[in-house]
Amino acid sequence: MSWKLPLPKIKTPSLDLDIQSKYSFFVILSIALGLLLYLSLIGLAGQFGEIVNEFFREVLGRISFFPTFVAFIIGILLVRIQRRQYLIEELNTKLIFGIILMVVATCGFLSLMSPPVTDFEYWGTIIEEPSKNKFGGGVVGYVLFPGILGFFGNFGGFVILASIFIYGFFLFSLKTPYEFVNTIKAIPGNPSLVWNLIPDIFEFWQKQTDIPSETPSPLPDVPIIIPAYSGTPTPSSPFGDIPEDIKREKDKSKDKEKPEKKSKGDVNVLPVMDNKESLVNLAGQKFIWKLPPFNLIQESTIKSDSGNVEENKAIIQKTLASFNVEVEMKDVVTGPTVSQYQLKPSSGVKLSVIDTLSSNIALELAAQTIRIEAPIAGKSLVGIEIPNKTKSTVRLRNILQTKDFLEFKDNLPVAVGLDIGGHNLIYSLAKMPHLLVAGSTGSGKSVWINSMLLSLLYKYSPRDLQLILVDMKRVELKLYDGIPHLLTPVITDAEKAINSLKWAVLEMETRYKLLERFGKRSIGEYNELARTANQPDEAPIVPYTVFVIDELGDLMMLAKNEVEPMIVRLTQMSRAVGIHIVLGTQRPDTQVVTGLIKANIPTRIAFAVASQIDSRVILDQAGAEKLLGQGDGMLMSPSTMKAVRFQGAYVDEKEVKDCIDFIKNQVGDNYFLNNFNSEVTEPPRTKLNIPGMKPMDGDNFEEGLIDDIYEKAKQTIFLKGMASTSLLQTALGIGYPRARKFIERMEDEGIVGPANGSKPRDVYPPDEYYEGGGV
Repeated sequence: MSWKLPLPKIKTPSLDLDIQSKYSFFVILSIALGLLLYLSLIGLAGQFGEIVNEFFREVLGRISFFPTFVAFIIGILLVRIQRRQYLIEELNTKLIFGIILMVVATCGFLSLMSPPVTDFEYWGTIIEEPSKNKFGGGVVGYVLFPGILGFFGNFGGFVILASIFIYGFFLFSLKTPYEFVNTIKAIPGNPSLVWNLIPDIFEFWQKQTDIPSETPSPLPDVPIIIPAYSGTPTPSSPFGDIPEDIKREKDKSKDKEKPEKKSKGDVNVLPVMDNKESLVNLAGQKFIWKLPPFNLIQESTIKSDSGNVEENKAIIQKTLASFNVEVEMKDVVTGPTVSQYQLKPSSGVKLSVIDTLSSNIALELAAQTIRIEAPIAGKSLVGIEIPNKTKSTVRLRNILQTKDFLEFKDNLPVAVGLDIGGHNLIYSLAKMPHLLVAGSTGSGKSVWINSMLLSLLYKYSPRDLQLILVDMKRVELKLYDGIPHLLTPVITDAEKAINSLKWAVLEMETRYKLLERFGKRSIGEYNELARTANQPDEAPIVPYTVFVIDELGDLMMLAKNEVEPMIVRLTQMSRAVGIHIVLGTQRPDTQVVTGLIKANIPTRIAFAVASQIDSRVILDQAGAEKLLGQGDGMLMSPSTMKAVRFQGAYVDEKEVKDCIDFIKNQVGDNYFLNNFNSEVTEPPRTKLNIPGMKPMDGDNFEEGLIDDIYEKAKQTIFLKGMASTSLLQTALGIGYPRARKFIERMEDEGIVGPANGSKPRDVYPPDEYYEGGGV
């Protein structure tokens, strides 16, 4: 018997790289390869360039530059994957196959334009000496020429090659011929849809649904059917009407199905979780709406520093004592922006005396400004609010991922910020039920509106929430263009904004008729009935609609007689039907924030304003003029007796873009995943009967009256020698939409010149005007 000693196992060393290191390697490799191929084309890559250039010229002919283009594109796409780390993407082979077909067809077209031979009788000679037959399609076109063009002829070969190219284009663009044709039909009504015909190279990698996150969002996935409610009338899709076969699939899918696993090659089907109810969209596909993960927004780790608390206490007590005001210092509450020093005055001290000494206390403390709350709500104490030496930024993520927000029971929760004590302020927009936000430039008003919108997007899918955004400043809310929650692209035109308010009034009346039909008092009661209805088509779920206007002052200046009555009408009645208004303004004066608007919007937020008068207009009390800016605000609501000071939640532009991109990437090419309604910004077909509103639309006027007003408008500009919409508004007492239509009509008739920036237009009176004695 022979014994063998076991040989030791030698472990082969391996280089384990993480996914980001692999991406970095292939990014550098693809860009370097692209540069080498480009240098080969221009003859600066030495012997390697000569070999490569000759090879691609022989194979591809005149499109030998294509591999260089592909190498650079692959590098760019890999960089995109690294930038959006929350996406895991895999190569879609259909796109590769589509590119190959288009390249082959292109080589065939080039061969058709410059054939290698004129007679196929010499085919054998060409095979032996291909280098002597240079032509546009390279070897690929050389092979196709006798096989396709020789057999089918020039015209037949053209049809074959065109068919190959078109099929490759549909594979590359991930579109179907039906979608392509419907998009072509919809372009005359919406020219912006022409961009949908251009394949997006950044969709070269097919998005998957596995989303890694260091702090995954505990918010539940929302099973969704889009659209669930379309109101009356039904909004039209930007891609045309829904095909009959899809409608039949929808009828078949009413019965519940068991969850099915996602097929790997289908980009429109997202997996249904095993513990969720299986719902079917219009195309008969299962879909789960993914709420944005929390790692898309940042969290703050900086803690505030209130300075030497005991020293500040002694200074406050000593300063008040010097004016014969005896107080007893109590607790100090430290918040993110200010610290509140609480004190109890002795018996017989008037609180108004302490309030008048605020400037003296600020002087002794060397503070920028202080605010005195006398008394503190619910306590027999006076609070002196002093700015912290180090402020802590309140990030939206710090509030959204708390138990308070995740388990908030009321509908439409909004993360307002942190109060003075550092507690989360979360209010229900459905219970506000409308909101007025005011603040001067740089006070944090627009940032807070962004945080409010993200609070809603982190909670609701497009089935449950519709948005109408009016951005008169044109720079604040345009980031949200393209999300499926929008009923219309972000509105920046005054006339469209007014039309959208009219649509909201008509939609409110439609919803009230729906509630009346089913005998319900509110949208919440109705939706509970709709979720248990046997026939969802007869009782569709009605989503909440949030109407946001950033800079109300611009609309009120242009058409106050129209805007104010409609806002008042909506704020009076729309709460029960789930329509909520959020108004923002930089000018909290009585011309913008009128008494009727204030009376119907009890919930108001004031950021830093210029004067005490502005503070009283928005809050009915002083205090907002002493705020520190950058999100420092005061909230007044029906649930609070006095205004509550808070530090608003902050989100930067990059965070908003990342969240919007995440939402857009879910939609992809699923055109049914949107709330788009083209009628929102169109003039209404139904006459509005709103108390206090003067009709300004041409549809509500008799033709004779229209002509009379138009003639007066012409006489006005002839006398003034200049033309502008504001001039006609002032002289004739008409609204902005009517004045604008008159100016456009005069321009078409050649009476006024084109727009000249902010200057009035030139006027060109006709000859009859001079002959009739006009000046």
